[in-house]
Parts: sequence; C-alpha cells; structure tokens
Amino acid sequence: MSTRIALSQEGGLAAFPGLARPRSVELDALPAEEARALEEGLRDTRFHELPRVVGGAGAPGADRRRYTLTVEEGTRRHTVELVEPVEDPRLRELLSLVKRATRKRRGGGDSN
Repeated sequence: MSTRIALSQEGGLAAFPGLARPRSVELDALPAEEARALEEGLRDTRFHELPRVVGGAGAPGADRRRYTLTVEEGTRRHTVELVEPVEDPRLRELLSLVKRATRKRRGGGDSN
C-alpha cells in the first residue's frame, strides 16, 4: 500500500506565499532509509489518531507558523494542523522529516 504525505505551511514572521502551496511526496519514491524513518514517525506519533489541530499552547498571536500534514495510505486519509510551538518531540521530528523529504522533491517534478 502506497503512502503519500502532503505538507503546506502558513504564517510566521517572514511568511512566503509559495510555501503555502502543498508539497507532497510518495514514500515509495524515497530512498528506503528515509521512507522507513517517515513510516516509523507516523507510527510513533499515532498520526491517524491525532486530533485535527495540535500545538500552539500558550503562544498568542497570528504570526505563528502552521503546518498542515495530510497522510494518505490506501483509502485512509487524515489531516492534522500543527501550530507552533509543537511540544511533542516525536511530532517535531516527524515534521522535520516531512519538510526535508518534500523539500528534496520540490524540484523533482512532483506535481503537488
């Protein structure tokens, strides 16, 4: 079963409109080690069980970064909005892995 992860970003003090456009990556298209790390991150965070919005505790203001992660595995799809600060270290690590994977794929002909 193939897994696709889409990421978009909004907000922050130096927000750039191009970052809001979702970028996505198919785990099958990644090197095995990177795909395995992402799969473990999804499992460790229990991504499909997370609420719709996570983070943002105690940080007022509209300039906080917000990341929208959508994971599609077969017919299953779940979207979570991560609002900085994201306190769970496992979610921060997953976000970092996804950002790295989608950044690499941005120039690689990914249509999303």
